[in-house]
Amino acid sequence: MQKKSSEILLVWDTDEELLLPSDDLLNWQSYEMSVLENVFSIQRLIEENAEHLRSKYLAYIYDLGELRINSKRVVDHLELRPNFSYWWMTLLTEKCNFAKSPQINNIIKLMALEEWLQDKKYHKVRLVSDNRALSKSISLLAKKLLIDFEWQKEQNKSPKIGLLKRVFHTFPNVIQSSIWLVYYLIFNWPLKGVGLKEWRKTTATSTFVSYLFNLEPEAARKGQFDSHYWTTLTDSMSAKQHSTNWLHIYIKDDLLPSAKKASSLIRQFNKSHQGSQVHVTLASFLSISVIFRTLKDWYKVIKLNKLISKQLMINCGYLWPLFKKDCEDSLTGKHLISNLLEFNLFEKAMIELPTQKRGCYLQENIGWELGFISTWHSAGHQKDLIGFPSSTIIYWDLRRFFDPRSYQRKGLHDLPLPKYVGINGAVSKDMYLDGGYPKEGLIEVESLRYLYLSDFFHNQYKREREVSKEKVILVVGDYLQHNTYKQLNILLAAIDDIEPPAHYIVKPHPACPVDITVFPGLNAELSDRPIWELMKRSDIIYSSLITSAAIDGYCAGLPVITLLDGKTLNMSPLRGSKGVNFVSNSKDLAVAINTAKATNSDQRTKYFYLDSDLTRWHNWLIKGSDDDKKTKH
Repeated sequence: MQKKSSEILLVWDTDEELLLPSDDLLNWQSYEMSVLENVFSIQRLIEENAEHLRSKYLAYIYDLGELRINSKRVVDHLELRPNFSYWWMTLLTEKCNFAKSPQINNIIKLMALEEWLQDKKYHKVRLVSDNRALSKSISLLAKKLLIDFEWQKEQNKSPKIGLLKRVFHTFPNVIQSSIWLVYYLIFNWPLKGVGLKEWRKTTATSTFVSYLFNLEPEAARKGQFDSHYWTTLTDSMSAKQHSTNWLHIYIKDDLLPSAKKASSLIRQFNKSHQGSQVHVTLASFLSISVIFRTLKDWYKVIKLNKLISKQLMINCGYLWPLFKKDCEDSLTGKHLISNLLEFNLFEKAMIELPTQKRGCYLQENIGWELGFISTWHSAGHQKDLIGFPSSTIIYWDLRRFFDPRSYQRKGLHDLPLPKYVGINGAVSKDMYLDGGYPKEGLIEVESLRYLYLSDFFHNQYKREREVSKEKVILVVGDYLQHNTYKQLNILLAAIDDIEPPAHYIVKPHPACPVDITVFPGLNAELSDRPIWELMKRSDIIYSSLITSAAIDGYCAGLPVITLLDGKTLNMSPLRGSKGVNFVSNSKDLAVAINTAKATNSDQRTKYFYLDSDLTRWHNWLIKGSDDDKKTKH
């Protein structure tokens, strides 16, 4: 007997489980569906239409930049320098849907919901959620579709923030911007001028832009530069007597908890490497004139806020409540002042740097990178600039992708692009090409972060395990504590169904410590050892959704089990990869662990370019040198 269609759709945006709903239920934070045929998942609807919805969102953002206000496009109104628009540094175009702009996921869900509702006959939509912006958007969508709407407000379960942050967020954006600038200047002032003498006199003609973060601690204590981002490339270039310049963005961490310690390390780097490497930080270029130009640019953008926001609000329609915060932060908030300060610091850094033949920067397509590309070209450095994604390319990491129209050169305020994107493997290359990136703009380089995997492929690494009945499961955590703890709680709930009993190694994300005593039922050890060491002891990898460590396990041949997070899109770097098991609850996790099998070797060996001689990197460096000689002759 066919179930009678419900007239009410219950949109369930909460962690709580609802058993046997009387109305049709649309899970907003879960992949769970029901055999009763009245429980649906918005996440599954998105995955069924992923290509269409991703393209639709990218086109939507492109069209916002092309909106005309008083005969000028938004991208033209936001001109910061000749042929460079601040539009490319905003949160709207950055599209960081897993950290800075989580409402993007809700926007894509709403796009999917609108299309799904077209052939439905619901009279009412009832939302259960603590998300006020989402409730406003669904209310506007329901009104557009002539459907009644009701919001059942849930208690906000987001982690509580400290008193100072709560007070800070009560201030208007302009005040927040001012406070942020003062704090930045006080915190980073010890870096002012550090390394500038060496920078201005450098004879090196290759410049790398990186983070003063993720350094090898033992090397740093000896004054040697050894970065987990660049691994063996630095030593390889030194061995070939290829001098380099390094512009670092300082990020506070346990190794360098203050700018004073960071300045001391930069001085040690320059002293130890004696001209073969020149090191400086972005904050080294702080000056009164840079602050003044930043404030001047800040005032210029703020004056445009009302004009641009009004037009964006009209065009965004029912999606505006979800876009609003990113728009405000980009045009008046601390995101505005921080991006403008970094832009002006890069501008000064590039002007004071002797003419460079080639440059390379870590590419994630966040705001400062687009500004850096512009300052590199405007300072007259040669065009051989590479953006290097050091890790994997994730299908739903929207920062990596733009509407294909963005790659067409109009000659005015175009999307800033490097000459090449340095692709580290066949999978990433296909991902870029499928996303519409121009083929001639891609160049193959070795994957520095994953070079060690070539040893696994050549069987040089052997398992280092004692003979035991226990399976060893390596649990790699997320960069957000909430996600890691959820991952561990689901594992805890699955333990009784895992056979035979297992031993667990918990490796937290470097930016997210874990208190293992919170999970007394786990037979677990906590470890910060390198992933390759821990994999030699492990049988299975159990990963959070976003962590790139899942790739390590996959390429090393270990079975990989990944926990889906219904609050986000499928941000796994292994989305679509054969042999990877995605789970959403403790029952599925137990089954996956009990039946886990190793990945196919043909798939994993083709994932990255892993020539330990770094032939591709050196070809780029040598090609640049040869091209320069031809130009001189």
